[in-house]
Amino acid sequence: MIRRDLAEILIKEMRDPRLAMVSITGVDVARDFTIAKVYVSVLGDAQDRSLAMRALRGAAGFLRGHLGRMLEIRSVPELKFLYDQGIQRGIEMFEILKTEEAALTGIQTIIAPGTYKVDKDHGANERAVRVDQVDFDTDEAADDDVDAEDIDSDDDDIVDEDPNAE
Repeated sequence: MIRRDLAEILIKEMRDPRLAMVSITGVDVARDFTIAKVYVSVLGDAQDRSLAMRALRGAAGFLRGHLGRMLEIRSVPELKFLYDQGIQRGIEMFEILKTEEAALTGIQTIIAPGTYKVDKDHGANERAVRVDQVDFDTDEAADDDVDAEDIDSDDDDIVDEDPNAE
């Protein structure tokens, strides 16, 4: 209730440009209703966050008065604004995942163990290779050689039939 009402006050009543990119992410109210910790997120750099937090702390009395009128309660908790680092950590984790994904796209193909592929690294001497396991650290597969006559004649990299089946 406090979170929703504070967000509404920020949108409708506050004209401070420093608060344009502020979101209220949560509110923890003390059991005795004397203090409310208001967690906020600010879109922007460190300077934007600093300016927004200063503006919120400066407007705490104004916000508390409006909140009291909206909630129609006798005692409105003192508002303590705290920067919520959860969203920033989420953004950092997303960047790490993007970096890891980019590194993984360098892996050409991951082939399931127990399937067969055509090994074209031997030029004219193509051979069917059974993939028993994939070593993800080196992107190399442990293979068992099969005779060249057992290879499908089409140009597919993966051969669906078992070259040892009759």
